[in-house]
Amino acid sequence: MTSCPMYQVLVGSTPVTVTTQMAPAPRLGDERWSQLLTFTVGRRGSVVEQTAVRTGTVVVVVLGSPGLVDAYVAKAVDKAHRAV
Repeated sequence: MTSCPMYQVLVGSTPVTVTTQMAPAPRLGDERWSQLLTFTVGRRGSVVEQTAVRTGTVVVVVLGSPGLVDAYVAKAVDKAHRAV
């Protein structure tokens, strides 16, 4: 997967710099990827993790604080897979 390591978006008239970094993905499903996104405004920053897992025809995307994503992604994939 190719990604843009840094880009800028405007929220209203405020520029927000977004930096991306690939992260290790959990060994779940047929395909998976994970990235850390750092949102910076001025000197303040916030980090979120985005993890996607494909199992069969189901794709689960979990986004949030890195610790919570790591803690709950397997449960989310299992729940989505059982619902199909």
